[in-house]
Amino acid sequence: MRVRTLLVAMLLVGSAALMAQQATPNTEETAPDMSSVWVETLELEPTVVKTGDVISQTYRVHFRDLISEGREIIILEDRMAPENLPVHPFEGVSLEIQKRQVGDEHIWDFEYGLRLIAPDKAFYVLPGFSFYYLTRDIGEDVEDVEVEQIDADGGFVRYVTTINDLPVLDIRDTIELGEFQTRSTLFRGLAWGLAPLPLLVWFVMLVRHARRPKTVSEDQQREVDELERLEAEIPLSPSIWQARRTLMSGIRALDDLHPGANGDALSDVQRNLVISGREYLRAEIPELHTGDTPKDIRLHIEGLGDSARKDALLVLASRLVTYQRGLETEAHEPIDDPFGEAQELTESVSQLRPHIRLWMRVKGLVGAG
Repeated sequence: MRVRTLLVAMLLVGSAALMAQQATPNTEETAPDMSSVWVETLELEPTVVKTGDVISQTYRVHFRDLISEGREIIILEDRMAPENLPVHPFEGVSLEIQKRQVGDEHIWDFEYGLRLIAPDKAFYVLPGFSFYYLTRDIGEDVEDVEVEQIDADGGFVRYVTTINDLPVLDIRDTIELGEFQTRSTLFRGLAWGLAPLPLLVWFVMLVRHARRPKTVSEDQQREVDELERLEAEIPLSPSIWQARRTLMSGIRALDDLHPGANGDALSDVQRNLVISGREYLRAEIPELHTGDTPKDIRLHIEGLGDSARKDALLVLASRLVTYQRGLETEAHEPIDDPFGEAQELTESVSQLRPHIRLWMRVKGLVGAG
């Protein structure tokens, strides 16, 4: 009996020692003198995970700088991609490589992000895998060099829980609360139907208030009617085409006068020219005011920039000032050459026509070029 008990105790102690040795974080390094490349497996974090957790495992690769010996070591990084790792039931999800050099030694840290895919709670071993590299002479083709590998150790992970679908609970109850779906639908419809009513009532009242006629006194209404009557009596300003046609009609009447004409005939012609010429200048110069006299119009034209248009406008305005002065003083000076004066006014009006102004501008540009 004692021998059996002793044997069982020895087996338990040996098993505990073996499990302790396996659970100890593996930080062993492949001896540098056995290979030009060796791998150090660092701590795995975390060691207790659940479904979806990302595990971080870092492998530190050491290799010497052999350039001084005419050789170099090439780590095959493409073979170390996360999706290429044989680490079932784990899967690689990310990789970050940090490179540095200490003296004549290169140190590369391969930090992998891994995820465990398993249905059962248990201890899982992260399988070890190999790092691939080439050792070639300087100038030697890569295709001619044999691929070498160095193994890396794995680690232990405790998988503690999984995410399961919760079953639908069907608990019987002796209390019958009834069905309120229809009633809730009714009240919801009433709520959405009555909610916009205050806004609609406010809008209707605002429209009615805006359309309500404003009460005015008799005096105010009388003033409004008088203003409307006066505005209706004010003739509309003619367009520039109508004003030019009327002015040319007055100029033709001036051309029909006999040399040295005086009296009522001359007074009528000058009155028509003053009225039609003033309307034409107002249409030609929109910034003029309704009550501007020929003198005011001439002062405005003198302030314009020098151009052929200004000269033509100034000729018309000067003649209007002369005719207006004769009408005001009733001392009409006889016109010795009605034909020449009519020709001068006709030439000024012609120079103000749009196509003539455009032609003069083109000729000026061609002449300037």
